[in-house]
Amino acid sequence: MKRLSVIIYIAVIPSLVMVFPSCSVQPCYEETDPVLHTVLLVSGTGEAAKADSLRVYTYRETDTLRFINLKGVSSFSVPLDPASDESEFLITLNGITDTALIRYSRKPHLVSPECGYTIISELTGLKTTHNIIDTLIIENKFVNLDGQKNLHLFY
Repeated sequence: MKRLSVIIYIAVIPSLVMVFPSCSVQPCYEETDPVLHTVLLVSGTGEAAKADSLRVYTYRETDTLRFINLKGVSSFSVPLDPASDESEFLITLNGITDTALIRYSRKPHLVSPECGYTIISELTGLKTTHNIIDTLIIENKFVNLDGQKNLHLFY
């Protein structure tokens, strides 16, 4: 009789675990990809500028990623490489190409239990060639999910 109750116990407990899961699966409705927001400005005056054409590329070990290929824009947003502490972008403004190297530190950030983790970054340094870019300035050093402007690009 005791053996029968042990067998029933062993059979019932796993069945209950499968029928009544301890965690519910909810969909993720939140943004989980932080992006670096950059505003284009006119050198000297600081007024908003619209590029006739804008292309932004990056090279990674595995491939080339094209982020932006637009006309008549005054800002753009690109993701930083979550696997590295620096990202290099080729920025072509009005047919002239510059390279921007952006350095940052990375930290994991819990978005929510449904969405999991993402990587937020703190900008630590900038370096650019100066073919058309005059200056690149950090306005907000935290690249996270809040959507604020991070860089001012003067050309």
